[in-house]
Amino acid sequence: MIKSALLLTIALLTALALAACNGETAPAHSPGGWGYSGPGAPDKWASLSDDYRACGEGMAQSPVNIAGYAPGDAAPVAFHYPGMSTSARNNGHTIYLDYEPGNGISVGARNYTLLGIHFHSPAEHTLDGESFTAELHLVHQDDSANLAVVALLFRAGVPSSIVSALLDAAPEVGETVDLEPGAKAAAFIPAQLGYYGYNGSLTTPPCTEGVRWLVMREIGTVSPEQAAKMQKLTGGPNNRPVQPLGRRTISIIAGPP
Repeated sequence: MIKSALLLTIALLTALALAACNGETAPAHSPGGWGYSGPGAPDKWASLSDDYRACGEGMAQSPVNIAGYAPGDAAPVAFHYPGMSTSARNNGHTIYLDYEPGNGISVGARNYTLLGIHFHSPAEHTLDGESFTAELHLVHQDDSANLAVVALLFRAGVPSSIVSALLDAAPEVGETVDLEPGAKAAAFIPAQLGYYGYNGSLTTPPCTEGVRWLVMREIGTVSPEQAAKMQKLTGGPNNRPVQPLGRRTISIIAGPP
């Protein structure tokens, strides 16, 4: 009985994390729902629901401009991605690849399981004031439901094969499709594992804080056509503007030797 209750609790925590990270509160641009323009635009999120108050009142919000960073003592990140995506979903806000259990990252003694991967275009984070064309979020969760998001930034340039994997799998709004074969998780591991680390929040309502961010230092490229397709799938740009850093610090972490 105790074991069954524990398993049910873990399942519920995972479902809640998935819902928050995927932006499943309401369809994009729907009446009364949140989105990226009009009455549901980011500057109005906090007024849409009491559950979204952190979007306006939070002191550790994401994304941020990554600047003023200094060498930190956080552990390098290690990727353990042997599996493949099982399905693709279009919730109107983004395209999301779900992954089978067994994929994850380790940061020192902390282990996080990969929940899924989604995109934003334009990118949400900026680096020393530079804006980027797109950003992928690799969302992870540990056994205590703490979230860690690995962010991959992309400039305009040659096409990206991993972005193509997301775009090629995209179903219609509100639909989920099974993938066979799915996208290999290992394809999303950057060659260089250095990152910028800071504590922040979800970048979609409810803007929950306490999220560990690892913004990878390696910058990829996407083609203008890929960026255009991303925004067509989401009905326009789907990036939250940068938020004040406040008293937080950003560490620059070297990759493993």
